[in-house]
Amino acid sequence: MLRRTLITPTVFLALVALTGCTAQPSAEPSASATPLPTAVVPAAAASLYTCDDLASLDDVAHALATVDGTVPTPVAAIQPSTTLTDYAVPAIGGLSCSWRVGAAAGDPMEYPAAADWAYLTVEVVPGGAETWAPSSFGDGPADPLTVIDGIEAATGCGDPGCFVSAPVGDAWVEIAMSTIWFGIGKGHFADMPTDAILAQLEPFAASVFTALTGADPGQLVWPMVEHVNRDPACTGALKSQGVARALGVDSLEYEIFDSAHIDPIYFDGYVAQRAGIFSCSVRAAGIMGTSISVGYGLGGVVDLMVTTPDAQAALPTIALEGAVDGEHAVQVCADASGWCTVIFSLGQSAYQVESRTDAVAVAEAIIAQAR
Repeated sequence: MLRRTLITPTVFLALVALTGCTAQPSAEPSASATPLPTAVVPAAAASLYTCDDLASLDDVAHALATVDGTVPTPVAAIQPSTTLTDYAVPAIGGLSCSWRVGAAAGDPMEYPAAADWAYLTVEVVPGGAETWAPSSFGDGPADPLTVIDGIEAATGCGDPGCFVSAPVGDAWVEIAMSTIWFGIGKGHFADMPTDAILAQLEPFAASVFTALTGADPGQLVWPMVEHVNRDPACTGALKSQGVARALGVDSLEYEIFDSAHIDPIYFDGYVAQRAGIFSCSVRAAGIMGTSISVGYGLGGVVDLMVTTPDAQAALPTIALEGAVDGEHAVQVCADASGWCTVIFSLGQSAYQVESRTDAVAVAEAIIAQAR
C-alpha cells in the first residue's frame, strides 16, 4: 500500500511559494481515522535538489515569452486538474515543479474567452529512464528526436501545448507547457508558431538537463510514500451492489483499466503505473461514461488539491456523507453536459469518480461500503 506523507500545510505552502515545487502532500490528523505512517525519507534530505536547482525564474520567464518578445513574470503555481495522476509524481519519489504566467486557470472544465494563462511544468521521476519512450502526448512515437544538451529528447506540440521529454541519467524527465486556446491564434501564445515555442523551450530544457546531470546521485533521491504492489480489483469499497443503487440500476459489471500492459508507455501512464492507479469502468444498461479511479495510499493527493492556491480556487470542496475529519472532497461539473468529477480521500487512499448520472451518490456509496 502507498502511505501518506506527513507534512504540515504551512510547510507545504512555503515550499510551493519559494521553489515552485509540488511538495509532498500533507495529511491532517483525525481522531476517528487510522493514524498515518510517515513516508520513506532519504538520509541526505537537506541536500536534495529543489525546483530552484533545476531552473531560475528568469529561465522560466524566457521560456514563456510571447510572440512580440515580451518576457512575463512567472509565479510558482500548479495547474488545476481533475485527474489523480496529474498530482501523483511526488508520491512516487519524483520532483514536480510548476510555474504560471497570466491569471490562474480556474475551473478546468471551463474556457473563458478572456483567459490567457500558461503553465510550465517540470517533472523528474528517478528510475524512469529505462522505461522512457519517445511518445507525443500519448498519441504515438515522436520522430525525429531532438538532441538537447547532448541528450536525445522527444519534442512536439499539440492540444494543449508543447513538451520536451527525455531520459536524463536514470530519470524520466517531462517538461510541458500548457495554455488555453493553444493553436487557434488566441491566448498567451497568440500568433506564435509552434516551432518558435519549441525553440524557447529547448534552452530551458537544456538548463534542466545540465542541472540534473551535474547533481550527485543522493541529491535526486526525494521522499516517497511506501509502495506495496497490489493487484487492481473492483471489489471492497467498489462492490457493485452499492454503486448500482447509487446509479439507479439493478446490477452492473466493471471493466478494469490500468497501465501495466501499455507498451510503449507515455508519461502519465508511467506515473499511474508506478503509483498503482487503476480505473473501474461501469458497464450497465442506460449508464454511459461512469468510471471510478483508485489510488491506494494517495489520500494526500486530495490534500494537495485543497491547499495549493490555483487548485484550491478552481476545485470547489464538497461535504460527502460518511466522510470523517481529515478527509476531503472536490467536485467539478461541466454545466452543458452534466458531466461531473468528484475526487475524494478515504482513509489513506484517493478515489476519482466520473459520471453523468450522480458522481456524488457513487462517491458516498464507496465511503459507505468501506466503512
